[in-house]
Amino acid sequence: MPAKSTIPIDTEVAQADAAAAHDAWFRSEVEAGLREADDPNCVWIPHEEVNRRCAVLRAELEKHLPDEQEAAS
Repeated sequence: MPAKSTIPIDTEVAQADAAAAHDAWFRSEVEAGLREADDPNCVWIPHEEVNRRCAVLRAELEKHLPDEQEAAS
């Protein structure tokens, strides 16, 4: 015999509703992503280019960080 749930039924219903809503949202996002990926006008950026752009951005942001010696003071 399965163990009796200690979660109130309204909480279980709310959790089930939230799970169903999240599932619907997630499936919608995946479908939109697939449509975009299949679009012949979609611009693909190579992984190496993304890494290069991130490195440039990271270097710019690091300029605004305090020096390690200043932070230790």
